[in-house]
Amino acid sequence: MKRQPLGICDLCGGPIPLADWYTSKGRPRLYCSVECKCTANSRAGAPIRSKKILARIARGEWQNPAELRPPTSDEQAYRARKGRRREVADGRWRNPALSADAREKLSRPRKHNGLLHTVIEKLKQGLSVANLSPDEQDAHRAYRKQLRDARRDELNRQARERYKLRQEQVTADQRAEQRAKWRRANKKRTKAKGGG
Repeated sequence: MKRQPLGICDLCGGPIPLADWYTSKGRPRLYCSVECKCTANSRAGAPIRSKKILARIARGEWQNPAELRPPTSDEQAYRARKGRRREVADGRWRNPALSADAREKLSRPRKHNGLLHTVIEKLKQGLSVANLSPDEQDAHRAYRKQLRDARRDELNRQARERYKLRQEQVTADQRAEQRAKWRRANKKRTKAKGGG
């Protein structure tokens, strides 16, 4: 249930954009952002979590996390080795790369061409792009451009979807008001260019 007036965030009191006053279900929007929504939900659930923890303490089930010591990496490695040795001794251990799924995956072509794969491996080892050969630098540059273009296309697609969604929620009167505002701005721009 909305506590603040329409268009005002229930948590921070900030404004909600006019096109987002209502949800897709037609209900008044409560919060201005995902962060405000998550914070409000967390605050609403805090008393419930507190009651559950107090009940666990009363039953003697709760343990202080500060007193629990997680295993070190050496201990984890020792346990893993011990488990593998037990599997080998029982004759249950099998090389994971020999399974049907692994063989099928390993037989597929690499995601990147050979030159680009070499470049990526070198960069993983700490080398900089300046240490690569000219051919490797060209391959890396083309790969980075391809990634940038893909990211830009994805962001543009998301922006188009958001714009379409907003336009569906805007009423005819609001659309007419927007057009009038744009016309005034264009006239002002034209006068400024014309010097009049």
